[in-house]
Amino acid sequence: MRPDARTHGRTHARRRIALAFAVPLCLCAAVPPALAQFVGTAPEHSPFQDILTHEGFTLFVGRFAGNPNDAHTGVRPGLMLGGRLNVRVADALDISATFGEAFTNRLQIDAGGDTARDMGTLKVRLLAADLGLQLNLTGAKTWHRLAPYVYLGGGITTPSNNVVDPGGFALGTNFDVVPAVGTRLFISRGLELQFEARDYYYRYNFPLSYITVPYAGHPDYSPINSVLVGDHVWYNNLTLWVGVTYGFNF
Repeated sequence: MRPDARTHGRTHARRRIALAFAVPLCLCAAVPPALAQFVGTAPEHSPFQDILTHEGFTLFVGRFAGNPNDAHTGVRPGLMLGGRLNVRVADALDISATFGEAFTNRLQIDAGGDTARDMGTLKVRLLAADLGLQLNLTGAKTWHRLAPYVYLGGGITTPSNNVVDPGGFALGTNFDVVPAVGTRLFISRGLELQFEARDYYYRYNFPLSYITVPYAGHPDYSPINSVLVGDHVWYNNLTLWVGVTYGFNF
């Protein structure tokens, strides 16, 4: 075979490969607009409808699952109340600020002696605030009145009463990473319900006494020094909530 024929064959093969990748990409780019319009379907009958508000304020109630941590001194499940402000900055992107308060409790341990002992439970009001970006999966439209989204933010959690146990443990103020998934259900132009599952992922800082002193004061728990893997350990705190949102244009 002549060299120019081989070159031509390789060029033709490369074009076929490029075309094989380009066609699916073009189809993926074209599908959402096509679905949104449904050629031959009147706009009022389309499952996709425009979201006409650019800001929204949400009041929510939910369950903060908490995480007692390996030493059993972390916050436990409780009621959570809060609010959220959303501002649309692009068709598919919002800036979101969330504030909440969890009404929970935690176990107190006296780890300052030769053996640790249970001191009972302590009521805790845990304050949480985060700021992040919300990606709207259907852009600036709803699909059958639904607008699903994913969220990623960062913030802080802090107790309103930061009690220090005899062994030196305290909840303290922590930075947290907050991923979430949810959906908005539009009732009318400016009223919607919101459902969300989120995780407050933050760490507990354990004093030296929790690493070296066995916890033998309660038969249901293992010794502290056999379960803790370090003095800074990250834990998940799953939270589920439902809210009512008032949408508006500022």
